Amino acid sequence: MRSIKFFVAAVIACFSLQSQAALIELDGGGTNETVPANNDFFFGIVPSYNVGGNLLATSLVDLTFTYLGHEAGYTNVFNAYGDTLNNKTNNIGDSISAANVGAGLLNFEFSVVNPVITPNGISNGANNGFASWQSFATILDITYKGVYYDAIVLFDDSGAGPDDDADDHIIGIRAVPEPSIIALFGLGLL
Repeated sequence: MRSIKFFVAAVIACFSLQSQAALIELDGGGTNETVPANNDFFFGIVPSYNVGGNLLATSLVDLTFTYLGHEAGYTNVFNAYGDTLNNKTNNIGDSISAANVGAGLLNFEFSVVNPVITPNGISNGANNGFASWQSFATILDITYKGVYYDAIVLFDDSGAGPDDDADDHIIGIRAVPEPSIIALFGLGLL
């Protein structure tokens, strides 16, 4: 009986430790920029976001990307792991998923459907800094409208008008440890 209690306590501790670990991190690049007053979504919620950094997974994870909103006049598309979220045709709350994503840079990009704009997008791993033609901002570990996200990425498509505030296409990212990793922890404890 004592060994069963120890095993249960060890499994609970394992899950607690796993949930505390950051599953998504910034690569260290980019700068923290003050969220401008014309940002329709995050001004007043967070004081700053990182512009120019790239996102990476720290271990094997399952990812969910959720469309949270947009301000853009242009059509913007978010591509990740072979699926897309379009800021003009998808509804807020629509999501796509990717399973068994290994540690390293996340595979996503934002693109602008407008033949006049060059370049027409930006990829994770090649993000630009603040005041670039196009970039995305990142907020880590945030609860937005009652939902926790490991990261939120906010595209700046550098469109016409006062549109330099990284809220043209907004995607929330949630990461969950791959179940097989949790099972291996449990077997190791056993």
